[in-house]
Amino acid sequence: MRKTPLRLTIGRMAVVKVLVQAQTPVDAEAVLRGLVGQGSPTSLATVYRILKELEQHALVEREWHHNSLGTRSCYAVKLGPQHKRVCCFQCDVCGRRRKVAEPALATQLAAAAEHEGYNTQQELVVVSRCAACSKN
Repeated sequence: MRKTPLRLTIGRMAVVKVLVQAQTPVDAEAVLRGLVGQGSPTSLATVYRILKELEQHALVEREWHHNSLGTRSCYAVKLGPQHKRVCCFQCDVCGRRRKVAEPALATQLAAAAEHEGYNTQQELVVVSRCAACSKN
């Protein structure tokens, strides 16, 4: 956080601490529960604002998790250049992103992109149309 123009605030550090402790991507409500559990009561609006700021400065990654109840944003701390390459699908209509869950498929997609001369060190995004937008 020190390499970004964001000031180190108690709220931002508390949110990052909750995300690190979670070890898996969590939604804003889970971050709020973690903050309350640490004795740092705040509002859900504040949690969303902090997560947005952290995401804009590439300190946090947002993933879209889909289930039978709908879609929700989940957040995780970005671990830096040594972080595992991200391979995801992105909808060309609504912009939703979904991580490729199958490691073998992600490896094959990266190999194909590299074979075609693309640099896949940061992330590999396959643009397509999600099921929800295809229905419309």
